[in-house]
Amino acid sequence: MSAVKKVSENSTKRASTLRVIKGGLFARTKKEIAIENLWLICKASFWNTQLFTNDEEKEFKALLAEHFKGSKNVELTFKQLVERVCLTKRYLSRKKGRYISKPIDWLNINYKNGLSGTLSWYKVVQAQRGTVPHYNEGISLLAKALLKYADKRNILDMLHYRRELIRLKQHDLLQLFMNSIMHIQYFNF
Repeated sequence: MSAVKKVSENSTKRASTLRVIKGGLFARTKKEIAIENLWLICKASFWNTQLFTNDEEKEFKALLAEHFKGSKNVELTFKQLVERVCLTKRYLSRKKGRYISKPIDWLNINYKNGLSGTLSWYKVVQAQRGTVPHYNEGISLLAKALLKYADKRNILDMLHYRRELIRLKQHDLLQLFMNSIMHIQYFNF
């Protein structure tokens, strides 16, 4: 009995010296995480059936990083860019035959028919929200949901926002939400 007691006392002493280290192998900034998640959302939205090399994906993320330059609030910029992705997705689905260019062009900050060109669409939505507060609220809800999920990875948040998108009858955004979550959860480094 005393041998068992000594073993348990020794194991307790050793266990108390263990430290928990949170994080992965590489420390990443909030901006790097936002860029990674935004790329996965864009990929889920437009190019989910295409395979890209690691070098291509690094180049696409570098192009996305240009959209964050000078941003004082990474989360706000992330949400705005997600809303612009949603506006593009809806633009493409409204009429047969519309398409999006390849990622190397569409993500480029200097390409006026790409992500940069959607800024004017976003400004129109923002102006409309000044008079009609719930105008296009589904896309802002989706942006908020993806930001929260990318940050916390909480299944309860995912279920909550899924219910909200269903309640708002935003079925196209629900599909985008679920595809984006799958990409963030399983294709993230």
